[in-house]
Amino acid sequence: MEYSEKEYLIEGTAIDLFVAYRFLRILTTPWEDQEAFKLGIIDKDGKLLRRKNTLKTTEEKQSFTLLHRLVFNLKRILHKIPGVRTKIGTYATALFLLKQHFADKVEEEDMIENAFTAWLLKHGYATEEELGEEVMGLGAVLEKGSYKLNQDIFAGNEGDIKGKKGDVVIAFADTSPSDTVLGQEIFKVVHQKSKSEIYVSLEDLEEK
Repeated sequence: MEYSEKEYLIEGTAIDLFVAYRFLRILTTPWEDQEAFKLGIIDKDGKLLRRKNTLKTTEEKQSFTLLHRLVFNLKRILHKIPGVRTKIGTYATALFLLKQHFADKVEEEDMIENAFTAWLLKHGYATEEELGEEVMGLGAVLEKGSYKLNQDIFAGNEGDIKGKKGDVVIAFADTSPSDTVLGQEIFKVVHQKSKSEIYVSLEDLEEK
């Protein structure tokens, strides 16, 4: 079946809207109303109680998909950090992982970022000025070296903490950003303790 340009664009828009709806619905549903909570997978604060590999039934698996885990990362960050208005970079990394997840599912690459930005503005989590601010300090390229995390990084597919405040991460070479999300540049580094790659924003780092 061949599509006209208009039909193709309409279908693409419908898919984008559906993805945005799913994202925002999970984000705005209270923890205790999440199916994952009702099934004992997370607690009332979104903390993980059961790992993905322990889920057996279809109902359990559908309540804790990769999409759920990525959005739950954002929810935990929003709830964890008081005065999050000035902490745009703290959830830019989690949003970057969400964008990667949806990259081959949507027509508009920045659709998730745009939906989240609109939600932040609507609910007073940030102002347009704050979203437009640049992070000062380390520069556009992350220089080769070791850095300390100044806050926990929720970046694990299991929905757990990938790096803890005070942990050391390493840039083995001068590193260009992988993406820019909410005005924050996202960099790939190596977490020294776990020897795994994680993504961080400049706001997550301080010089060792």
